[in-house]
Amino acid sequence: MSESQALVRTFDAATAPRGAFRHILPILDFPRVVWDSRNLVANFARREFLARYRGSTLGPAWVVVQPLLMFVIYYLVFGMLFGNYRAGQPPDPNFAFYLFTGTMGFSALAEATTNHCGVVVGNGNLVKKVAFPSEVLPLPGTLVTLSTYLVGVAVVWIAWAVCSLCGIEVASMRLSWTMLMLPVVLAIQFMMILGIGLFLANLYVFVRDIRHIWGIVTMVWMFLSPVFWAPATVVEKLGQETAELLFAFNPAYSMLMSQRIALGAADAVVDGGMSLHFGAFWGHLGISAAWAVGFFVLGFSTFVSRKRKYADLV
Repeated sequence: MSESQALVRTFDAATAPRGAFRHILPILDFPRVVWDSRNLVANFARREFLARYRGSTLGPAWVVVQPLLMFVIYYLVFGMLFGNYRAGQPPDPNFAFYLFTGTMGFSALAEATTNHCGVVVGNGNLVKKVAFPSEVLPLPGTLVTLSTYLVGVAVVWIAWAVCSLCGIEVASMRLSWTMLMLPVVLAIQFMMILGIGLFLANLYVFVRDIRHIWGIVTMVWMFLSPVFWAPATVVEKLGQETAELLFAFNPAYSMLMSQRIALGAADAVVDGGMSLHFGAFWGHLGISAAWAVGFFVLGFSTFVSRKRKYADLV
C-alpha cells in the first residue's frame, strides 16, 4: 500500500460500529485530539471572544464592566432591600454576594450550553471535511465562557476586599484553604459544560427546536437550583426528605455549592441573620464530579456515534 493510500480515511456504513456506547473508548483518545488541535481551538476561542464585542465602544472591556455593574446593582438593590434602614441598620451585603455568585455560576453553564447547540450547524464547512475533529467545536465557547466567569470571580474578591477596607462586614465570606481548590472546581464545571454541549450539538443537527427547548429547560433549572434561594429555606418549606430529593437529582446543586465554597463563601447569612452551612466541600465536589463525568460520557459517545451523518445534514 502506498503512503498516499495509507492516509486516506474510509467509512463503511455496513461495518461501522452502531450504538452510542460503542464509542465510549475513544474518550481516552480525546485529550490527544485536543492537543493536536490546540492551535485551532485557541484561534477559534480568540475569534469568538472578539466577536462578542466587535463594534462596541468599550470592546473587550465589557468583560470587566458587565460583572462589575451587575454586582453593584445586586449590592444596592438586594443589600438595601434586606437592610433595615428604619432601624438604622446598614445594607446587608451577604445576600448580594450569595446571589451574585449563584447567578454567575449558573449563567456560565446556561450560556455556554445554549451556544453549543449550533456549533456543528454553524461550522458546516469544517464538519464536511473528513479529517476535521468536529468533537472539539464546543471547546472554544466553553473556554471563553469560563474566562468570563474568572473575571466574575475577581470581581467577587475585589468587592469583598473593598467592603473589608470600608469596614463593611461580609459574614458570608472568609479566607479558606478551599480557595486553592477553585481550579479543580472549574475543571469539573468545564467537563460538565462540554458534555452537555456535545449532547445538545448532536441533537440540534437532527432537531432544530432543541435551542428553544433548552432555553425553557435552563430557565426552569435555574429556579430549581440554589441561585436565588437558600437550601435551608427549601428544607423549611418542603421538608427534609423532599428537599434532599430535589438536591440529589439536580446536577447544578452540588456544582454551585462547591463553587461558592471555593470562592470563600463557607456560610451565607440571609433572612435576618439565619446562618446556612453548606455542608462538606468534598461531598459537593465529588457529586459534582460524578455528574460531570456522566454528562461527558453521554455527550461524547452520542456525538461521535452520529458525527458521520453531519456532513449530509448541515
